[in-house]
Amino acid sequence: MSDQAPYSRRSFLSGVIATGTLAAVATYAAPGGRLQSRVELRLSTGGDPTGARDLLVSMWNETNPQTIVRVDPIDSGSGDERRIMLEKAAAGEADLLNLDIVDVPEFATKGLIEKIPPTGGRQLITPLDQVSRVPDEPGVYWAAPFNTDVGMLFTRLDDDFTEPPSRRLPDLLATIPDGTQQFVGQLRPNVSAFYEAFVVNVLEHAVAERPAVLKPLGTPGAERPADRISTDLALWKAALQPLKDAIDAGKVLTSGGEPESLEVFGAADSTIRYMRSWPVEYRKLQLAGNRDVATGRIRVDPLSQGILGGQSLAVVAGSRYVDRALAFISFATSEGAQKILASHGIAPTAIGAYNDPNLRASIPHLVRVREAVENSLPRPVHPGYRRFSDVVKDHVERFLYEDQDLSPQFTTDMASALA
Repeated sequence: MSDQAPYSRRSFLSGVIATGTLAAVATYAAPGGRLQSRVELRLSTGGDPTGARDLLVSMWNETNPQTIVRVDPIDSGSGDERRIMLEKAAAGEADLLNLDIVDVPEFATKGLIEKIPPTGGRQLITPLDQVSRVPDEPGVYWAAPFNTDVGMLFTRLDDDFTEPPSRRLPDLLATIPDGTQQFVGQLRPNVSAFYEAFVVNVLEHAVAERPAVLKPLGTPGAERPADRISTDLALWKAALQPLKDAIDAGKVLTSGGEPESLEVFGAADSTIRYMRSWPVEYRKLQLAGNRDVATGRIRVDPLSQGILGGQSLAVVAGSRYVDRALAFISFATSEGAQKILASHGIAPTAIGAYNDPNLRASIPHLVRVREAVENSLPRPVHPGYRRFSDVVKDHVERFLYEDQDLSPQFTTDMASALA
């Protein structure tokens, strides 16, 4: 029953450092042993509530005094992150970008990031490798996956409810009594920063009911991003109807974003049994001293198929310090660094981190996170993805909450965004 095991992150980090992570960081001697000149790399990135990224940057800076990484955080949501990073990259005000994976194609198309070789010496999970490569250029990438993410199902267990639930969202919602609001997900967008959480949730519900609405990468005949998205309006209506029915029946508590979902799920008097959210939310419950986590009553499982998320590190085109930026990326994406991310509750990108016996012992659901990432569906890999996201948000929100039927314009606009 328990997904909780006592462990010391301090002792784990000590082990990582002792086995060579820090030794691999020191790169401040130029070829031939000459000391490099001191430079500052500007890293533009979203916020980091876990502290893992800042820890890795501190480790790097302590052992590379000639190549200091200065973090320039953006704390206002993924939409603002994209806009601000576009501005900084275009103005030459950053050397490194920690991009949402859906934004990498847009930055590449606009010539704002450099092509890079494989980094970190790790084996990537297949979907992450697929979305990061430069098409038709083997061994070349637009960005290096730093951390990944995927939708997971959190379940509150009790003496009368001990078995794993259905991972298929429509089946799960069908078991919830009307009017009880036992499921919470990010299904009510209220500010621009949270639109993407809504879109991801919608896609997860849709593909669970009708997988053909979003085909996997590599599907024969669906090589173009637009070909992965179904334009069958009847199929989309059928895919989203169970979610609408569950919301109308009072089975679902809709939240604007992950913090709101976590607050209501983690409350001491919470009656919510299920939450759809990201793996890192479990660590947040731990740190908050959640009683159900402490007593092993929170279970974390993959969905039948989650949507792939995460961030990737890219080198800004025109940076004066490409080699040093690549050295930092190699460190931050190395297997040792990925283990540190995992110890903070973040889903790592390296297969080796999921296989680490110490991590598996201290994070029992880690193997299920790997399963979820390996089985995940990437969103359309296209520079127009954000326009596609806006289309889904606008049309589906009206369908779910304003009783407006999906119109042919919905599929037309999706196809246009990915043309």
